[in-house]
Amino acid sequence: MCSVDPDELTVMTRATGGLDISGGDVMCRKCGESAAEVVLRVKDAYCRLCFLSYFVHKFRSTIGKSKQIQPGDRVLVATSGGPSSAALLHLIREGLNENSHKKLRFEPVFLYVDESCVSNSPKTGPEYVEKICSEVISRDFLCYVTSLQQVMAPEAHPPVLFTKEWKEMNLPGSPDLDKKLCELLTSCRSISAQQDLHEQLRHKVILQSAHDLGYTKVFFADNSTKLSINILSQVAVGRGSQLPSRVHFRALHRDVEVYRPMREILEYEIQQYILLHGLTILPAPSFNPEGTSIVSCTEEFILGLQKDFPATIPTVFRTGDKLMSTSSGSSKCSTPDVNGDSGSKSTANVNNDPCVMCGSQIDTGQCEASAFIATLVSQKLSCNHPSVHTLQQNSTNRISDGKSKMILNGEVNDSNELKNTVSKTEDSCDCSQNSDCCDGAKSTANSGLKLLTKDMIEDLLCYGCRIILKEMTEVQHLPVKMKQTAAELERRRHMRAHIQDFLL
Repeated sequence: MCSVDPDELTVMTRATGGLDISGGDVMCRKCGESAAEVVLRVKDAYCRLCFLSYFVHKFRSTIGKSKQIQPGDRVLVATSGGPSSAALLHLIREGLNENSHKKLRFEPVFLYVDESCVSNSPKTGPEYVEKICSEVISRDFLCYVTSLQQVMAPEAHPPVLFTKEWKEMNLPGSPDLDKKLCELLTSCRSISAQQDLHEQLRHKVILQSAHDLGYTKVFFADNSTKLSINILSQVAVGRGSQLPSRVHFRALHRDVEVYRPMREILEYEIQQYILLHGLTILPAPSFNPEGTSIVSCTEEFILGLQKDFPATIPTVFRTGDKLMSTSSGSSKCSTPDVNGDSGSKSTANVNNDPCVMCGSQIDTGQCEASAFIATLVSQKLSCNHPSVHTLQQNSTNRISDGKSKMILNGEVNDSNELKNTVSKTEDSCDCSQNSDCCDGAKSTANSGLKLLTKDMIEDLLCYGCRIILKEMTEVQHLPVKMKQTAAELERRRHMRAHIQDFLL
């Protein structure tokens, strides 16, 4: 195994022992004049100035070679107070202070997402909010604050600007939303599903905050080590098709562009940068459930292998760079019925609707010769559990020869029963009694949302989010806005099924 980096071909060889620079007699391998202070790749010694120059060059070249960030661009930088976020804050400040032509010329504003409501930390969220945001504004940047529980609100509160007169009451959120968010996360039976759901919700809050503040470009502080772990763990949790948007430098999520300027830098290098500059690290409360998960096992495997083989992370990371998405956005192949019918066409994504949970492209509209269909067939043959049977049935097509069919609880019902279900959903609307019923968020009544089942929502999710839904004990714990979107898409699909014979 090998990894191609910008300098040379790095061979996967076992490390035989680290270089000892404690005596001060080891000189820098680059300049050869100063004593080494940092050791990289086990035996490569650098002095302070050469290491900092190497570190800053990695950051600047990642932004510069893409040519995506233009002078005057307004960029929202997500910060958590951790090592990567602290280094990114310092790099941006130093880059804006330069007087040369290499000066950074975009306009950054920072955003902190408070996650204390789902944290096991004994300290309260407002303490961390004040510490982290004070560190940001001390470097002459604006910092906005929002909370993770906003994802549960019917109408999310926009982020608030942190000032020196900050008060705890300014933090958006409420005890009721805290309780709903905790119920949502704990409704997932496995820790892996809880962590994956938490990550999707946090990502959703950041993108929604960018939209509310009018920003179209967002910086994440993901480093090379974290991305390498994600490359393997995301495949394991069913998000392999989404890897390009989760590890590449630039990813487009609807109308917001996400950038990762720290992606070329190892976590160990970030720690050395923080140590040399004496930066403050403020690890904020976050969601860390006790127990073993796919992510924790992958992290332990990667970091353990990295100790003996220093080229492990660069190899995995460069492999992820080569991954490209082959999804076309809509299903062009016939999706076979695992119960025996074939030639039907899935209507879940004919309009290229994104996943209602994570916002990614729906990747379940696959041809017969695909891993997704093979998985469904394998589940059907190996297990007769009702939840598995429902998953198999919901992946089939609901339109055949101009007739709409709905498959629920292992029984096939004809289009008359489908019409009854649609009418029940539509009856929840009170347009005949109230002319303002369909105004904004009032269009979907609570009774209509309660009719949503796992069967209906599954077709509106990508494969990774289907796994999360399968692990959930109660679908009604999902955020209200998510259920409203699912109900609207379900009504559109039923309407499309009824009028397709009249379309040209």
